[in-house]
Amino acid sequence: MLALASAMLSLSAPVFAQARPITTYHGTVGDASVELLLVHDWQLDGMGGYLFTEAQRMPLPLEKTPYAEDQSLLINVLGDPLLPTAVIALHPFAPGAKTLRGRSIDLRSREQQEVRLERVTRFSSDQADAYAGDLLQGRADERFHFRVHARKARGEHAGRVDAITVFDRASGEPVQVLDRLDLLFTGTDTLQLDDFNDDGILDFSVMPMRPGDPSRTADHRHYYIYRQDAGGYAREPQLEALAAQGALEFGAGGRVSLRPQDGIDYRAGTIQWRHYRFATPARLELLSQSEERF
Repeated sequence: MLALASAMLSLSAPVFAQARPITTYHGTVGDASVELLLVHDWQLDGMGGYLFTEAQRMPLPLEKTPYAEDQSLLINVLGDPLLPTAVIALHPFAPGAKTLRGRSIDLRSREQQEVRLERVTRFSSDQADAYAGDLLQGRADERFHFRVHARKARGEHAGRVDAITVFDRASGEPVQVLDRLDLLFTGTDTLQLDDFNDDGILDFSVMPMRPGDPSRTADHRHYYIYRQDAGGYAREPQLEALAAQGALEFGAGGRVSLRPQDGIDYRAGTIQWRHYRFATPARLELLSQSEERF
């Protein structure tokens, strides 16, 4: 039924507002340089986000936490898959504040360090707000982390992305810039990051805007794969040709499943699927076809 529901949705949609304001901060925890992203889920009165350190260069998730205006915010840093590794206490706290002060507590050693942060950019869908800045994406791998450059003018609801920068995690230096883009901005999830071709390096997809119609997204996503021979990311025409035919699902081992738009037989109650696999990091092959009943 989930596949049927997704099949009934149009891939081309009006531009929608970024629902959760995101505020980025630069500063220090003790003597260490850090970047803090606070994502405000105003519908649930929760604050989450990511902590990014210059030493580790990996976005560490912050546990979504209730908050009260002008009181202290205590938020866990999920640096371990099973347990929080630290807690950051910010006091007093208000969403979007220009300055944040507090302390960081290592939950293993109980060592405390001073936190000093200054606001850099606030990404808000409020029509009264404008922004232009870089935003860290919420995943990284052993080789790379990613940032998008997003902008929005006053009077607009939704932001647009005009550039993607790929950074080397070992050095922290940019290694590739994809620019002259026009993509839908959806915060820290603008890049849908996954290893499409099973080569051990994160790839990504993005949602472009429809050419000539700034109010709508395009008919399907664009897919970028890391090319070992070229040493950078480039669009993947094989995936985009499949995406033009219908919805894609990705699985382990470089598997790609296509549900064609014309693959639903409502009278018979069936959905047709075609299953592919990356035989090499650059070549897709058809494995099989299947039928799902609904």
